[in-house]
Amino acid sequence: WNKLILLKAMRPEKLLFVIQQMVMAYLGQVFTESPPFDLHAAYDDSEPIMPLIFVLSSGSDPTVIFLTFAQEKGFAEKKMMLSLGQDQGPKAEVMINTAIKSGEWVYLQNCHLCASWMPGLEKILEELALKELHADFRLWLTSMPSDSFPVPVLQAGMKITKEPPKGLKANLRDTITGVVPEKVWEGCSRPHEWKKLVFSLVFFHALIQERRKFGPLGWNVPYEWNNSDLSAGLKYLQTYLEDFESIPWPAVSYILGIIVYGGRVTDFLDLRCVQSMLNKYLEPGSLEEGCQFTSDGTYYPPNPGPLSDIFEYLGTLPAHESPEVFGLHANADITVQQSEARGTLDSIISLQPRGGGGGG
Repeated sequence: WNKLILLKAMRPEKLLFVIQQMVMAYLGQVFTESPPFDLHAAYDDSEPIMPLIFVLSSGSDPTVIFLTFAQEKGFAEKKMMLSLGQDQGPKAEVMINTAIKSGEWVYLQNCHLCASWMPGLEKILEELALKELHADFRLWLTSMPSDSFPVPVLQAGMKITKEPPKGLKANLRDTITGVVPEKVWEGCSRPHEWKKLVFSLVFFHALIQERRKFGPLGWNVPYEWNNSDLSAGLKYLQTYLEDFESIPWPAVSYILGIIVYGGRVTDFLDLRCVQSMLNKYLEPGSLEEGCQFTSDGTYYPPNPGPLSDIFEYLGTLPAHESPEVFGLHANADITVQQSEARGTLDSIISLQPRGGGGGG
C-alpha cells in the first residue's frame, strides 16, 4: 500500500499496472481478466415469462452473438427479428402473440428508439403472466440505457450487458469466442489458408478497435466498428477461398478495406491508415511459415490447428500491449495511462461512503 502511494505521487500513469499486480497477488489472476461472454448460462436461467434484455454500450453489438447462439440451439429458422422504430410497435406485438403459441424466439432491437411504444410493451408483458406460454418461447430485447424503458420490464427481465473488451489480448479472445466458433473455424475446404487469414483478420479487427484508446493519435474520428463488420469480412474471405484457386488480393484489399471497414470511415487520412494496416496483415506473406506481426515475435498467426490451440496461444500474450503494436511511438501510451489511472481513482473515490449529519 505504501508503494502504491509513492507511485501515485511520482509516476501516476503506472498506477494501474501495480494495482493489477496487487489484485493478482491477493485475489488471483481471474480477477484481473474480463470473463468471456456466456449467453448459454443466461439462457439456462431464463423462463418464457422472463424477457432477456441486452443493455447496449458503445461499440458492442450482440446481434451476431445472438444469431450464432440461435443456430446452436436449433432456432435459426424459429426466430423473428425486428428493429424497432416509428410504427413498428404493432408488428412487434403480432410477433409476440404468434411466438407465445408456436414456441419461437422474438428479437426486438433498439427499444430506446421506440419510446412511444414502451408502455405498450409493458402492458403486453403484464398480460403474458395470465396466458399459457410455449416452453420454448423467449423474448429478447436490446436497448441503450434510456429513461423511456419501462422499469417493471427491466425488473422482471434478465439483464445482459456486453462491454467492449479492454486490451488487445482480451479483444482477441472475446472476438474469437463470439464470432469464430468451431463451425466457422473448421468451415472451409482450404483449412491452411483459411485459418491463417481468419486469425489475421481478427487481429486487424482488434487493432483498429483498440487504437481508439489513443484518441486523436489513433483515429481522427472514433469509429464504432463491431463484430458485424468482422462477420461480413469473414464471409467475403471464405467466398474468395472457395471460388478462386488463387486468392485475388487486390479484391480482398478493396472489399475489406474500402467497403466493409472503410464504409464507416469519414476521414480520408483514417481511410488511408485502415487500408495500410489491412494490407500489412492480409497479404501473401501472412500465409507463410514464420510470419510475424511484430518485430519482437510476440504477435504472429499461429500454425493452423484446432481452435483450442488458438486460445492456448492467446493465453501467452502479454496483458498490456505496447504502442508499437499499433504503429505508434512508445510515448503515445503515457497520456492514455494517465487518463485511465485518473478515471480509476475517481471511480474509487465516488464509491466512498458520504458522511452527513446534523444536530439539533
